Amino acid sequence: MKRLVCITGIILISCLFTGMFFAPSSSAEIQNTVQSSTVSVKQDEIFVLKSENNRIVVYKKGENSPYMTTDTLTDSLPKGDVMRLIEGIEVKGEAQLRKSLEDYCS
Repeated sequence: MKRLVCITGIILISCLFTGMFFAPSSSAEIQNTVQSSTVSVKQDEIFVLKSENNRIVVYKKGENSPYMTTDTLTDSLPKGDVMRLIEGIEVKGEAQLRKSLEDYCS
């Protein structure tokens, strides 16, 4: 039992020292970390889903050439979805793009 307590104590002390070496030393470092993660969220690409030639086509916002063309026929979708696709639906990031395409293509 003493051995288990001793080993646990050694593990806790080594975790404490490891945390001291790798933890940010000031609130400025913490703030920089938060700002850099916010910047990466802002830099997520914006995609536009459109209906062209009866198919769903994906563009990167601001570009004229298609990023991706799907085999999904838009005439099989509800009329409201088709109208939104004709106007263009903006999605942010590839994860949201995949989710949107799964919704329309399934």
